[in-house]
Amino acid sequence: MNLRKRIWKIISDACVYFTVAEFFVLFVATGFSELDPEAGGGVGKYLSLGAAALIFLGCFLLSLLNLTFRLDLSSSLRVLIHFIGTTVAYSLVFIVIPGVYNDFGAIFVRLGVFVIIYAVGLLIGVIVTSSKRNHRADSIEYESQFGEFFDKKNRNG
Repeated sequence: MNLRKRIWKIISDACVYFTVAEFFVLFVATGFSELDPEAGGGVGKYLSLGAAALIFLGCFLLSLLNLTFRLDLSSSLRVLIHFIGTTVAYSLVFIVIPGVYNDFGAIFVRLGVFVIIYAVGLLIGVIVTSSKRNHRADSIEYESQFGEFFDKKNRNG
C-alpha cells in the first residue's frame, strides 16, 4: 500500500470512528437529558467544539495506531503494542489536555472505563477474526497427503 492510500485510510478510518463516537455521545446525552452545558448538563459539555476536537484527535491517534496490526510480529505482541499506544493516546487526549490529572478518582474512572471498552472491542475483534479464519478453513477442500501411499498398501497387503 503506497503512502497516499495509507494516509487516506488513516483519515477515513478516523472519520468513521469520530462519527460513531459522536453519535454515542449524543445518545448518552439524550438518554440523560443533559444536552445544555449552561444549564448544568454534565454530558452536554462533551458536545462542544473543543470536546469534538479532542474526540477527533483521539480517533485519529487510534486510526494511526491501527497500523500496528500490519506489523510482522506475533498477534499478542501487536495487541500489546496497540493497547499501550491507545492507553497513552487516551491519557494524553482525555486526561492531560483537559487538565483532569489532578483528580486521581477521575483518572481511575476514565482509565477503568477505557480498559473495559478496549477489552470488549478486543473480544469482538477476536471473535470476528476467528470466525473469518474458520470460514476460510471450511471453504478449503481437503486433499490427503498420504492417500496414494495408503491406497497402494491396502491393495498389496
